[in-house]
Amino acid sequence: MKNIFKIYIDDLKRIFSSYAAIIVILALCILPSLYAWFNIAASWDPYSESATSGIKIGVVNKDAGTTLRDKQINIGEEVVSELKGNKSLGWQFVSEEKAKKALEQGKYYATITIPENFSKELTSIVTSEINKGEIEYSVNEKINAIAPKLTDKGATGVQEKVSKAVVETVSEAIFGAANEIGIELENQMPKISQIHNLLVELQGKFGSINDTTDLAYDGALKMEDLIKGIQGDIPLIQSTIKNAQGLSSSMKEFLSESKDGVSKVAPIIKNDIKIVNDIASEISKFTEGVINAINSGSEKVPEMIDSLTAKVNTAQDMTTSLIRILEKLNKLAPGKHLDKLIGDLSNVSNSLNTALQSLNVIKDNVANGVKPDLTLLNNVITVTNDVASITSGIYENFDSAIIPKLNEIFDKGNEVAAGAIAILQEAENKLPKVEEILTLAYEGVGKGVEGLDYVKEILPKSEEMINELTDKIGKINNNEELQAVIDLLKADVTKRSDFLANPVNIVENKVFPIANYGTAMTPFYSVLSLWVGILLLVSILTVNAKGEYKPHEVYFGKLLLFMTVTGIQGLIVALGDLYLLKITCLNPVLFVLGNIFTSWVFTFIVYSLVSVFGNVGKVIGIILLVLQVAGSGGTFPIQLTPHMFQVINPYLPFTYAISFAREAIGGVVLSVLYKDISVLLIYIAGAIVMAMLLKKPINKLLHGFVENFEKSSIGEH
Repeated sequence: MKNIFKIYIDDLKRIFSSYAAIIVILALCILPSLYAWFNIAASWDPYSESATSGIKIGVVNKDAGTTLRDKQINIGEEVVSELKGNKSLGWQFVSEEKAKKALEQGKYYATITIPENFSKELTSIVTSEINKGEIEYSVNEKINAIAPKLTDKGATGVQEKVSKAVVETVSEAIFGAANEIGIELENQMPKISQIHNLLVELQGKFGSINDTTDLAYDGALKMEDLIKGIQGDIPLIQSTIKNAQGLSSSMKEFLSESKDGVSKVAPIIKNDIKIVNDIASEISKFTEGVINAINSGSEKVPEMIDSLTAKVNTAQDMTTSLIRILEKLNKLAPGKHLDKLIGDLSNVSNSLNTALQSLNVIKDNVANGVKPDLTLLNNVITVTNDVASITSGIYENFDSAIIPKLNEIFDKGNEVAAGAIAILQEAENKLPKVEEILTLAYEGVGKGVEGLDYVKEILPKSEEMINELTDKIGKINNNEELQAVIDLLKADVTKRSDFLANPVNIVENKVFPIANYGTAMTPFYSVLSLWVGILLLVSILTVNAKGEYKPHEVYFGKLLLFMTVTGIQGLIVALGDLYLLKITCLNPVLFVLGNIFTSWVFTFIVYSLVSVFGNVGKVIGIILLVLQVAGSGGTFPIQLTPHMFQVINPYLPFTYAISFAREAIGGVVLSVLYKDISVLLIYIAGAIVMAMLLKKPINKLLHGFVENFEKSSIGEH
């Protein structure tokens, strides 16, 4: 033990006795931190608007616009207006010729061209011939490797804005027309009530007519006055029936137009079912990825489960919205034509609820550090496959099975309106007979008892006809199904249009938020700089001691010097990250201690390799550096790297050193932190054991080789 400290103290004396040695040691302490700081600063926020706004994309708008329901629409201009307020990329609004030339010369990374018929094609959904709109996206991929990915994102954003504008425009047109019809129909409802009230009033008069007939024997003159009064009401009844016929015709026309409106909305419902089907298939595939991630021990499992839960919630929300719309349509006519479809979608909803319950259990297990039960995830796959199967069947049979039922609902409404027209026509045809009866009754006053007997025989038939007419018009007046149609058509146009354009709101929840990209890259570059620091150290300082010492004394004696310098390196890197770059760190003390601890772990590894194998150990240290840069998952997710790096990832020191730093910066999960520390301590123990067992025999074996190499005068002495 005495000799170990003697070697260490002698090294310190040699350093402080030479200004050149002091300068070199100070440089070795600072250089690794510069490597980390420059890289972190360069990566601080590479995707900010101030950075990406320099990536120029040409925008050419040739859209001539179109007319929809007497309203001029130009979706191309709406897209351009949106992009002018978007600073995420450098949008350039130019002519087609200039855009093409700039793209070829590399001045623009990409161009987006909106064709002349863009608005016309997009609004074709309200016509019999539907065509999708096209946007021409051209990209010059030879300019840069990353820029095309950013421009692709920009093009996708344009596509999303266009889709939203189309849904809002078209749905507003369809719902707006239906809203106007609903208001007009509601305005006619008081007239129906007025007709019914008049007929009810007429029903009340028949009692008086019968009583008067019975008293006719006692007063023929009173009967004459009464009949005159009844005859005076006949023109009013005729006028009322005429108005009712006109209203019934309007109702029939309205229901036919509503049927056309529903047939235009039907593709939207069908498309929503297809989206649920696609999401279900995506969930099934994504779940298999989660199972693989769990089996491989990936750190991304919590994030993947959150993403999977969000997808299931999206499918559930869309299914619930579809069920609500279909239930309203199902109430429009007797027969419950859409019960089976609603039942199938309710089964889909129940299946998605089952999947959500399984995912919540898995999420709790992961949060508590318990390995999830893969049976639950397999159940999620089974459930979502069932959902995909059900929605696929609905989608494939939509045109043949669902649309006819929607048409049948409105056909029933047409039958009600047609029945009303027939009743009113029948009433109109019978009114002359009623008038004739009253006329005969009036004439019968003069004929005496014989005429009155005839009137008493005819009046019950007239009363029966009026009662029948009153009952049938009363049913129309109190028809809840007709009122349901009016309420649906009068619903808020803006809200329904907005629902179709934005059916789902995404609520983001950041579990361990990181302030910026530079902070996120700090663990990787800091750890990388510490490995570079020990490589520089073993390249300049010797691992051998002058004098007669035992191998283990030399090993531990020189190790103390290396640990002193690398500890300072780790301290400088950590303090610079915190106070020069001002990274966001939740546990700064842990971050500083972690950097020092990591630098010592790397010292044990690299120093032991060089102490045992000499220059060959330095080569091994460089090889390990190369492997760890790609295989540690410090930049790209390890799942995106080649299979070889995924295999070696759990065995690399970088993997656990970077994880340690991330825990300190983003928030500590004790199970993860304990694992990182334990594995790094194992590396230290492994390095010491290797050195103790191999240093003496390997040094002796390589002694002749080293002397011969030094005599060649091509290496360091």
